[in-house]
Amino acid sequence: MNKDIFEFWAVAAPNDTTHPHDRYVLERVSHGFDLRCLPAPFGGSLRIAPIVLLYLAPGWCQEDVEEAGTPEGQARYAERRRGYQPLEGPEDHLPGWKWWTSRTKAFGSWQTIRNKVAILELSCYHSKTFTNEHVLGALPSSGVTLDWAQEILFPQAERGERVVICMRSPHYWGLGKRARYGKSLFVPPVTRGGHMLKTGEHKAVRDEVLVAVRAMITETNISD
Repeated sequence: MNKDIFEFWAVAAPNDTTHPHDRYVLERVSHGFDLRCLPAPFGGSLRIAPIVLLYLAPGWCQEDVEEAGTPEGQARYAERRRGYQPLEGPEDHLPGWKWWTSRTKAFGSWQTIRNKVAILELSCYHSKTFTNEHVLGALPSSGVTLDWAQEILFPQAERGERVVICMRSPHYWGLGKRARYGKSLFVPPVTRGGHMLKTGEHKAVRDEVLVAVRAMITETNISD
């Protein structure tokens, strides 16, 4: 099985609600995912985005179910999984746009950063409340994501080539002993909803993250 995350997802058909390598696992276990939705392993231009946020799993809304049943929705998700598309705007998927902009508003205007921020999920399947951590170790898709993060993404961040911020469950990503690794791999204190804490002792870490993010946005603006 190929461990390149983009090649791995290239074998999924636009109307697949599970990755072919995950199907047998999902048939065997109780998982709590809504498999009427299309898988969302990442969002934004993950191949090239200078800033990557790590989350545990995509949330759920009725629009996700409805979109999965349309050719337009299937085409949008298939293109999204190629890793070149910017994060969604309000005209693409309003709930998704509200979600990601609420977590990145300190970085700058959404129009400015949508091409510069990507979101990587350890689980690609939608659920209202993620309580299915036991499944992560068995899903091939989660294994590919973690391997790619550990072998490609995290070294890039430690060298300062990208800013990577773990926004949920660092222990599942193999992180958590420190708030910063190398130049720009960050593990700030966060809420369960994936917002950085910004008061008291947590403010210094958040400020450090924002300095790195804004510097990366400014640097990459030069060549845009």
